[in-house]
Formats: sequence, structure tokens, C-alpha cells
Amino acid sequence: MSIETIITNAWQRKAAWLWLLLPISWLYGLITLLRRHAYKVGLLSSYRAPIPVMVIGNISVGGSGKTPLIIALVNHLQKRGIKVGVISRGYGGDTSQMPALVNATSLPNVVGD
Repeated sequence: MSIETIITNAWQRKAAWLWLLLPISWLYGLITLLRRHAYKVGLLSSYRAPIPVMVIGNISVGGSGKTPLIIALVNHLQKRGIKVGVISRGYGGDTSQMPALVNATSLPNVVGD
């Protein structure tokens, strides 16, 4: 069983031992706060893409409807004549060639879900 599976199962069952991870979350929060401050004072700069970009992800571990949302957004934008590109990391894929072009005939075990 992978560490990802163990933590996901513990999270879904609200396992008591997850409280041991609380100090790590505090450290993560501190790092995030410092990083935000670095952007605010100009130590770090952000990239402004020349085209509109939407990022959908990390809403939840899985099953929260990200894929149907992306499909609906693509259909909505294409109906209005907007060219759309979707980039996905393809969770669970096992392809050796990156980037990989994914189409309707692509196999999920190769390109991911």
C-alpha cells in the first residue's frame, strides 16, 4: 500500500494519528506566509501569460468533479468561438514521452485519467 493510499484512507476516516501532522502544517503555513511576503515586497516576481489562463486543481483528492467542470468550461468557451487548450498531468499515467498528445483514442493507463 502506497503512502498516498494510507494518508488518503486516514483522511477520509478522520484517523486520530493525523494530529501528529499538525506541526508540519504550521511549518507549511509559515513558508507560505513568507513566500507571499516575498512577492509583496518584490523579492519574487510572477509571470503574466500573454493569453488568459485558468487553473483547476487541488480542489480535493478525487471525485469532486474537476474533469466534468473542465469539459463544461471547454464546451462553453468553444461555443463562443474561443480556442481552448487543456493541459493535464494525467494522474496515474505511465508514458515515457512528455509532453504527450492525448485524444479520444488515448489509453488511460498510458496517459492517465
